[in-house]
Amino acid sequence: MRRSWRWEAGGVRTLVGLGLLLAALQRVQSLPDVRATCRTVPGLTRDQLELCYRASDVTAAAIEGLELGVRECQYQFQWHRWNCSSLSTRSRNPHTSSMLKRGYRESAFAYAVASAGVTHSVARACAQGRLISCGCDPSINRKGMSKSLRESLEKEKLRFLDAIAETNSVFDESDSLRKLRAKQASRWKWGGCSHNMAFGVEFSELFLDSREKGTDIQSQINLHNNRAGRRAVSNNMQVRCKCHGMSGSCQLKTCWKSAPDFRVVGRVLKQQYRRAILVDQSNLGNGPPMIVYRKPKKRKHARQNRRPPRRPREKQNAGPQAGNRPLGGPPATNRKLENALFYYQRSPNFCERDQISDIPGTIGRRCNRTSSGSEGCASMCCGRGYNLIREKRIDRCNCKFHWCCFVECDDCEIEEWISVCN
Repeated sequence: MRRSWRWEAGGVRTLVGLGLLLAALQRVQSLPDVRATCRTVPGLTRDQLELCYRASDVTAAAIEGLELGVRECQYQFQWHRWNCSSLSTRSRNPHTSSMLKRGYRESAFAYAVASAGVTHSVARACAQGRLISCGCDPSINRKGMSKSLRESLEKEKLRFLDAIAETNSVFDESDSLRKLRAKQASRWKWGGCSHNMAFGVEFSELFLDSREKGTDIQSQINLHNNRAGRRAVSNNMQVRCKCHGMSGSCQLKTCWKSAPDFRVVGRVLKQQYRRAILVDQSNLGNGPPMIVYRKPKKRKHARQNRRPPRRPREKQNAGPQAGNRPLGGPPATNRKLENALFYYQRSPNFCERDQISDIPGTIGRRCNRTSSGSEGCASMCCGRGYNLIREKRIDRCNCKFHWCCFVECDDCEIEEWISVCN
């Protein structure tokens, strides 16, 4: 009997082990093929593929960031001759476009907004718990603050109740109660899940900067524009708070750092696009790029008897070495150049179609015949003229809200004349 019992127990253990092994195998088989997922996005380099094999979930978030950057580029340039349509490729990888192999001002914006999109998407995905490799921002220690938060909350609650007991009515607040409410409103504590911007910046560097292996001017400028895009996200982080307390008293605020709305990032990069800096390409492959500075012209009719401005004593007594500065200029200038966009080729007019450069042209583009800006027909159509086309579309109208709870609308046929470039 003992032998049979031992055999039965051993058989049970064996069956349980086989069951666990089969369950593990089924789980592995149910997981998506990582290599197949990574190969669905053509145009990735060897380093990017290896990174995708190691962290496929983070790479998926990065691809979403590339798509986010392309959509923002199309929004910011919707009324320009080049409207980022060449970046929306079937491969979902804008770097496969021939436009990004150029050194135009528009190419600089495309690199920056793509890098910003990857940083933004990965940082948000970390905080949302979608990724295995990262979580909330680890620089904010919420566990060590929980005890102090509870103690401060109890003290503030007791003071609040005492202040209410001293007054005859809750609605008739005294000065001390108002001051206490103002003090509580000004208090905030970290407690939310902040977006992991450090991880987003780091993965964006690994994923995008690995494409630039050369030391020529194009690779150096592409790396700089990638960094400028990441700075546009990290420099505009926002603090968002949520109030906690009875009856909206906001006795405690839970705050966290959040990545900015990507429309804000797009506007920042659009301003940098307008102020983009031309780089001299005469040193192609011979060291770091040189920035083309344009010194302001001096006034011809300057007063000669004008008293020269006084200099600080430190500069007067510093000796001849005080004026020696590196080529980058003073620190304030370096900070401005870090956020600026660089380009080394003057942009074409983008009027005619060029398949080699992936420029679609402006034929068939919609324009505004009453505007004199970039969206106007005179600028958009490049002097070729435009046609007026009557367009019919169906839109919702006469909407009414019914209790409870639905909205009922009519379908109205709207007729309008639109201008299309020849």
